[in-house]
Amino acid sequence: MADTSQPTVFDYATGTQWRLGFQRLPKTTWFCTAANIPGINLGEAQYPTPLHDLYLIGDKLTFENLNITFIVDEELQNYRELLNWLVVMWAPQKYSQWVDELKKGDGNVVQKGVSYSDSNFYSDATLIVYNSKNIPKVNVNFKNMFPTSLSSLEYSQESSDVEYFKASASFRYFYYEFETATW
Repeated sequence: MADTSQPTVFDYATGTQWRLGFQRLPKTTWFCTAANIPGINLGEAQYPTPLHDLYLIGDKLTFENLNITFIVDEELQNYRELLNWLVVMWAPQKYSQWVDELKKGDGNVVQKGVSYSDSNFYSDATLIVYNSKNIPKVNVNFKNMFPTSLSSLEYSQESSDVEYFKASASFRYFYYEFETATW
Protein backbone atom coordinates (compact mmCIF):
# COMPACT_ATOMS: atom_id res chain seq x y z
CA MET A 1 0.00 0.00 0.00
CA ALA A 2 1.30 3.45 -0.89
CA ASP A 3 2.22 5.93 1.81
CA THR A 4 -0.40 8.70 1.65
CA SER A 5 0.66 10.59 4.77
CA GLN A 6 1.05 14.33 4.53
CA PRO A 7 4.54 15.87 4.46
CA THR A 8 5.81 17.28 7.74
CA VAL A 9 8.37 19.68 6.22
CA PHE A 10 7.03 22.42 3.99
CA ASP A 11 10.29 24.32 3.35
CA TYR A 12 12.06 23.85 0.04
CA ALA A 13 15.72 23.03 -0.40
CA THR A 14 17.91 25.83 -1.73
CA GLY A 15 21.14 25.57 -3.68
CA THR A 16 22.87 28.37 -1.78
CA GLN A 17 23.01 27.07 1.79
CA TRP A 18 25.72 24.43 1.93
CA ARG A 19 29.39 23.84 2.64
CA LEU A 20 31.71 21.14 1.34
CA GLY A 21 34.39 20.00 3.74
CA PHE A 22 37.40 18.05 2.54
CA GLN A 23 39.51 16.18 5.06
CA ARG A 24 42.52 16.37 2.78
CA LEU A 25 42.00 19.81 1.18
CA PRO A 26 41.53 22.34 4.00
CA LYS A 27 42.48 25.37 1.88
CA THR A 28 39.91 24.44 -0.77
CA THR A 29 37.04 24.00 1.72
CA TRP A 30 36.61 27.73 2.43
CA PHE A 31 36.80 28.86 -1.20
CA CYS A 32 34.40 26.32 -2.72
CA THR A 33 31.62 28.13 -4.63
CA ALA A 34 29.86 25.28 -6.42
CA ALA A 35 29.43 21.55 -5.89
CA ASN A 36 26.97 18.85 -6.86
CA ILE A 37 25.34 15.79 -5.43
CA PRO A 38 26.21 13.43 -8.26
CA GLY A 39 23.60 11.44 -10.08
CA ILE A 40 23.46 7.66 -10.08
CA ASN A 41 22.65 5.41 -13.01
CA LEU A 42 21.55 1.80 -12.85
CA GLY A 43 22.50 -0.20 -15.90
CA GLU A 44 19.94 -2.22 -17.75
CA ALA A 45 20.01 -5.55 -19.50
CA GLN A 46 18.22 -6.08 -22.78
CA TYR A 47 16.30 -9.33 -23.17
CA PRO A 48 15.46 -9.87 -26.84
CA THR A 49 12.16 -11.50 -27.77
CA PRO A 50 10.65 -12.04 -31.24
CA LEU A 51 8.02 -9.34 -30.74
CA HIS A 52 9.45 -6.80 -28.36
CA ASP A 53 12.73 -6.40 -26.50
CA LEU A 54 12.34 -6.33 -22.73
CA TYR A 55 14.54 -4.40 -20.35
CA LEU A 56 15.61 -5.86 -17.03
CA ILE A 57 17.39 -4.45 -14.02
CA GLY A 58 21.10 -4.14 -14.66
CA ASP A 59 23.96 -5.32 -12.51
CA LYS A 60 25.87 -2.11 -11.70
CA LEU A 61 25.28 1.28 -10.19
CA THR A 62 27.38 3.98 -11.82
CA PHE A 63 28.03 7.12 -9.80
CA GLU A 64 28.67 10.38 -11.65
CA ASN A 65 31.65 12.55 -10.69
CA LEU A 66 31.66 14.96 -7.79
CA ASN A 67 32.41 18.30 -9.48
CA ILE A 68 33.44 21.44 -7.62
CA THR A 69 34.32 25.02 -8.45
CA PHE A 70 36.47 27.09 -6.12
CA ILE A 71 37.99 30.56 -6.02
CA VAL A 72 41.77 30.39 -6.22
CA ASP A 73 43.64 32.32 -3.53
CA GLU A 74 46.36 34.74 -4.64
CA GLU A 75 49.20 32.44 -3.55
CA LEU A 76 47.55 29.53 -5.41
CA GLN A 77 47.68 27.46 -2.21
CA ASN A 78 44.35 25.71 -2.70
CA TYR A 79 45.10 25.07 -6.38
CA ARG A 80 48.53 23.65 -5.50
CA GLU A 81 47.23 21.35 -2.75
CA LEU A 82 44.90 19.73 -5.26
CA LEU A 83 47.57 19.67 -7.98
CA ASN A 84 50.03 18.02 -5.58
CA TRP A 85 47.52 15.32 -4.72
CA LEU A 86 47.03 14.54 -8.42
CA VAL A 87 50.72 14.62 -9.34
CA VAL A 88 51.96 12.56 -6.41
CA MET A 89 49.42 9.80 -7.01
CA TRP A 90 50.75 9.06 -10.51
CA ALA A 91 53.87 11.07 -11.29
CA PRO A 92 55.92 11.89 -8.19
CA GLN A 93 59.24 13.54 -8.94
CA LYS A 94 61.01 11.72 -6.10
CA TYR A 95 60.25 8.96 -3.64
CA SER A 96 60.18 11.24 -0.58
CA GLN A 97 57.47 13.36 -2.22
CA TRP A 98 55.35 10.25 -2.68
CA VAL A 99 55.89 9.12 0.94
CA ASP A 100 55.09 12.59 2.37
CA GLU A 101 51.86 12.82 0.40
CA LEU A 102 50.92 9.28 1.34
CA LYS A 103 50.96 10.31 5.02
CA LYS A 104 48.31 13.02 4.44
CA GLY A 105 45.39 10.75 3.55
CA ASP A 106 42.80 9.10 5.74
CA GLY A 107 44.17 5.57 5.44
CA ASN A 108 40.70 4.10 5.76
CA VAL A 109 40.18 2.11 2.59
CA VAL A 110 39.27 -1.40 3.65
CA GLN A 111 37.34 -3.63 1.31
CA LYS A 112 36.42 -7.22 2.15
CA GLY A 113 38.69 -7.08 5.17
CA VAL A 114 41.76 -6.10 3.13
CA SER A 115 43.48 -2.76 3.70
CA TYR A 116 45.14 -1.27 0.63
CA SER A 117 48.71 -0.04 0.83
CA ASP A 118 47.86 3.10 -1.15
CA SER A 119 44.78 3.86 0.97
CA ASN A 120 46.20 7.20 2.07
CA PHE A 121 45.72 8.50 -1.46
CA TYR A 122 41.99 8.46 -0.78
CA SER A 123 40.11 10.93 1.37
CA ASP A 124 36.56 11.52 2.54
CA ALA A 125 34.49 14.68 2.07
CA THR A 126 31.18 15.88 3.47
CA LEU A 127 28.66 18.15 1.80
CA ILE A 128 26.67 19.81 4.59
CA VAL A 129 23.23 21.04 3.56
CA TYR A 130 21.69 23.79 5.71
CA ASN A 131 18.02 24.62 6.14
CA SER A 132 16.41 28.04 5.72
CA LYS A 133 17.58 28.99 9.23
CA ASN A 134 21.21 28.00 8.50
CA ILE A 135 21.02 24.91 10.66
CA PRO A 136 22.77 21.79 9.28
CA LYS A 137 20.12 19.27 8.25
CA VAL A 138 21.73 16.70 5.95
CA ASN A 139 25.28 15.46 5.47
CA VAL A 140 26.25 13.83 2.21
CA ASN A 141 29.34 11.76 2.99
CA PHE A 142 31.62 10.88 0.08
CA LYS A 143 33.76 7.84 0.86
CA ASN A 144 37.28 7.21 -0.40
CA MET A 145 37.45 9.91 -3.04
CA PHE A 146 40.35 10.94 -5.23
CA PRO A 147 40.77 13.72 -7.84
CA THR A 148 40.60 12.93 -11.54
CA SER A 149 40.90 16.38 -13.10
CA LEU A 150 41.83 19.98 -12.34
CA SER A 151 41.11 22.86 -14.70
CA SER A 152 43.71 25.26 -16.03
CA LEU A 153 44.23 28.88 -14.96
CA GLU A 154 44.16 31.30 -17.89
CA TYR A 155 46.18 34.52 -17.46
CA SER A 156 45.36 37.46 -19.73
CA GLN A 157 46.03 41.22 -19.89
CA GLU A 158 42.90 41.82 -21.99
CA SER A 159 40.34 41.97 -19.20
CA SER A 160 39.16 45.44 -18.14
CA ASP A 161 37.62 44.33 -14.83
CA VAL A 162 39.20 42.38 -12.03
CA GLU A 163 38.05 38.79 -12.36
CA TYR A 164 39.10 36.35 -9.70
CA PHE A 165 40.30 32.97 -10.81
CA LYS A 166 37.94 30.08 -10.44
CA ALA A 167 39.10 26.54 -10.94
CA SER A 168 37.10 23.36 -11.24
CA ALA A 169 37.96 19.84 -10.22
CA SER A 170 36.35 16.42 -10.53
CA PHE A 171 36.53 13.53 -8.11
CA ARG A 172 35.71 9.84 -8.13
CA TYR A 173 34.72 8.02 -4.98
CA PHE A 174 33.55 4.58 -3.89
CA TYR A 175 30.05 5.74 -2.90
CA TYR A 176 28.16 8.45 -1.04
CA GLU A 177 25.53 8.23 1.65
CA PHE A 178 23.12 10.59 3.37
CA GLU A 179 22.85 11.09 7.09
CA THR A 180 20.85 13.46 9.24
CA ALA A 181 23.12 16.24 10.47
CA THR A 182 23.55 16.67 14.19
CA TRP A 183 24.67 19.95 15.59
